[in-house]
Amino acid sequence: MAQDQSNILGSVSPEEFLSEYWQKKPLLIRGGFDDDPALISPEELAGYSLDDDIESRLIQHDDNQQQWQLSHGPLDEKVFRELGEANWTLLVQSLDYFHPPLQELTKTCSFLPRWRLDDIMVSFATDNGGVGPHLDKYDVFLVQGEGQRRWRIGYQGQNVSSINPHPHIAQVEPFEATIDVIVNPGDILYIPPATPHWGISIGNSITYSIGFRAPSIGSILDALLSSQSLQFDSLWHDGGKLKKYHAFGALHSELPDWAQDELQHLLNRRELLIAAGKTVTELKYPEAVGSVNLPKAQELSEIALTEGIELSPLARIAYFEHEQALLTFINGIYFQFPIGLEKAIQKLNHQFHLSKNDLDELPRLPLGEFLSHGIALGALRLPE
Repeated sequence: MAQDQSNILGSVSPEEFLSEYWQKKPLLIRGGFDDDPALISPEELAGYSLDDDIESRLIQHDDNQQQWQLSHGPLDEKVFRELGEANWTLLVQSLDYFHPPLQELTKTCSFLPRWRLDDIMVSFATDNGGVGPHLDKYDVFLVQGEGQRRWRIGYQGQNVSSINPHPHIAQVEPFEATIDVIVNPGDILYIPPATPHWGISIGNSITYSIGFRAPSIGSILDALLSSQSLQFDSLWHDGGKLKKYHAFGALHSELPDWAQDELQHLLNRRELLIAAGKTVTELKYPEAVGSVNLPKAQELSEIALTEGIELSPLARIAYFEHEQALLTFINGIYFQFPIGLEKAIQKLNHQFHLSKNDLDELPRLPLGEFLSHGIALGALRLPE
């Protein structure tokens, strides 16, 4: 499987991709991988759909795609024995957390921030199988594995009508496609958000969907509200503001202004940076990375100084530079380090490891703490 970042984009450079395509328009990349990545078999995929800890869906339709059925996992093994040879697809979400070979796919997207990476969904479809024409809110790279699929893709913001052929299946009406193509093993399609697309399997096929999330204001507010350092117990004082007519149900007009002033006082830039950093580095399944108690992690960090350190393929490490400090986030947990470690974080995110020589060039005091916490949280590990 090819893993060079210039290869996954074909003849398009990372700079050109980010300026011309990212979140703007779709891109077909022929031969982004040398061949079928072959990272999971249909039988293995079906096995994961039986697990009640893993999100999965089975979608079926008739020959004319008029009648649709949806079953959520965990599925029963007998379901697969009763399925026909066409018109269905199995989708398993966040499989990179549970199937290590898939984690290699995330390394091919090192030209994008790791904190934007969501997960890898894998779909197996039989002949004529698919989920129908639809829109997504996120960016996705569709890597074709086994078999072929026909993809029809529109353009971002295209005026399409929403339909629900099943109460829990959101689709759009068939649309005018600007790209109509059959993809082969190793081909890649990039689809930006709000771009209609429609894939139909030609025979049996597997597709790997590398999804990229964007933080929502709601998730950042949730992080703020759960902050231990913020005190949301300020109370309104009437202080001569009440009048007799307020007793008849009229709310005081200054209440919203008071609330806004209090929030602006509480939510300073530092708190917003911390809330945003926690949000974008949180893992969907933090238990999947395997934690280590801190004393053991400190022992391993000493070994790392002589052997080097690797970034876990699932890890999310990012930082803000703020007021001469490095606000650092490791798998959703906040730490503050002195300026000087940013080069280590940059190299980990880009090259996935730090050699002994790399570590020797870094300030020892914050480095030891950074390594210890990174190992404890399962974000860093010794080379295998």
